[in-house]
Amino acid sequence: MDFQRILFDVSDHIATITINRPERLNATDDLTRTELGQAWARVREDSDIRVAIITGAGDRAFSAGQDIRATAQSGIRNKVPGSRLHHNVWKPVICALNGMVVGGGLHQVADADLIIAAEHAELIDTHLMVGNVFALEPTVLLRRMPLSMVMQLALMTKDGRISAQRGYEIGLINEVVPADRLQERAREIALAIAKLSPATVQASIKGMWASLDVGLHAAHDVAYRYVLQHQMTHPDYLEGMKAFAEKREPQWVVD
Repeated sequence: MDFQRILFDVSDHIATITINRPERLNATDDLTRTELGQAWARVREDSDIRVAIITGAGDRAFSAGQDIRATAQSGIRNKVPGSRLHHNVWKPVICALNGMVVGGGLHQVADADLIIAAEHAELIDTHLMVGNVFALEPTVLLRRMPLSMVMQLALMTKDGRISAQRGYEIGLINEVVPADRLQERAREIALAIAKLSPATVQASIKGMWASLDVGLHAAHDVAYRYVLQHQMTHPDYLEGMKAFAEKREPQWVVD
């Protein structure tokens, strides 16, 4: 796939999506969001891809969010955020934060399954500084971090930035690593996930995310539906247990 704003690579069943505008701190314009949507569609539809990593080029920024200069000049034509939940991707997604994340870049953080951050990475929101409502990103962030911390991002703007270490302490970020270990560590995790049953992993991820849409008792019903469907319809359910009992590597079905 030929892209102008992102890099897209697939190897060992892992897709790596890199927002590639380091000269603009990886800010996203209309074309970037369009290309991200195309990349997520490839991740969703390609059965060879089992895990995705999303990161940014360079070491200063993961993404500075919406390209304000481009928007000020021509407005926004593509309003669909370029993150996985908006494109119905249920394969595991690892967000590798190589630097600061600002504004709309928080979509990628909020929507990822696992978040690995370089020590110097930080979360910042500037929506209110430029007259934009900060509401879409928080719909998911509020399910992953305390309300007070989301309010800090929104109301304190640049002064409310959250460091990678603080993000780890509040449970948003899974691991904080030295910058020179970030991509290697993200890939280590991705390779381990890629060995699991693709169908089982995707059903588990979709079930967990779907449970966030409803209350506790309804969430149990949603989760149980995914469990039963997998047990009754997919051969990997029995294959995993047989392989364990027979002390061999499982032979997963790739749909």
